Amino acid sequence: MTIDRSFHHCYGLVLDSELPLLDLGPDLGPAAAQTPGAEIVTIRRGALDGRPASADPLPLGLWREGDRLGLDVPGTASYLVRGGREIVVDAEADADPRTVRLFLLGTVMGGLMMQRGHLVLHGNAFRVGDACAVVVGRSGAGKSTLAAELQRRGLDVLADDVVPVDRDGNALPGYPRIKLWEDAVTRLGVDPAGLERVAQAVDKFQLPIERTWTEPLPLRWVYVLERHEGDDLTITRAGGMETFGLLHEHTYRNELVHGDAVVREHLDLCGRVAARSRISRVTRPARLMTAEATADAILSDIAGPAGTVQESA
Repeated sequence: MTIDRSFHHCYGLVLDSELPLLDLGPDLGPAAAQTPGAEIVTIRRGALDGRPASADPLPLGLWREGDRLGLDVPGTASYLVRGGREIVVDAEADADPRTVRLFLLGTVMGGLMMQRGHLVLHGNAFRVGDACAVVVGRSGAGKSTLAAELQRRGLDVLADDVVPVDRDGNALPGYPRIKLWEDAVTRLGVDPAGLERVAQAVDKFQLPIERTWTEPLPLRWVYVLERHEGDDLTITRAGGMETFGLLHEHTYRNELVHGDAVVREHLDLCGRVAARSRISRVTRPARLMTAEATADAILSDIAGPAGTVQESA
């Protein structure tokens, strides 16, 4: 039996997939089967038995054992990631294909990039000249709305939601889209009816973006979005051990940072980022919080007292 396969670019890798990925959203572009310098990650269908009895059970349906990690999503699919090179998907017969894809390109790809030795941050990356900044925050903090505002201003958004940073401190460009709730899409003047939903039953949409830069860039600034009940928006630089706490808190699926060897590697990666980047808290008034004001403050902080922000060419 012939199995249909498609090839896609993602985080400097080529995905060789048995699952139909391109027709369910704007995340991935097609790639040649043989792309010079790019490593191949195989995505295939297969029967999985769930979490092995010898594996370490983790929250959110996650587990890990040696060079394998898994995710079980009831009603949707089970996933196995092996050695940073292979993903096996066991989807339930009546599962929504978009939901299967959502977990594959989110949690599962995030786990795979961890296996490949990256610090994976839960945020958005955007280009500033010959470097980049990453904005992190808890779910609902407004990261993606801010990314859309920065894109509107002409800055390249390199990655949305999942931002892998390699051992040399470079952030890897991800999918050319931003995931936005319906109200945020409407505020941008875009009709949600023309966009793909991230999943069948979710009012969150995939906004395709164009960008002029697709190569890794040094991470120079990390901004942590926080809220308070006051009236002022402030940016305060973090230092010392505080930076490790912030980077760990905003690691994508930090539940996977489990086991002595993994924890040691994670601390090393956090230390490398902290040594190369300026990490700051962006504390915003909950009542008056806007993407425009937050973008103004962050870009002003990057530019400095006498500088100017260099936009993408």
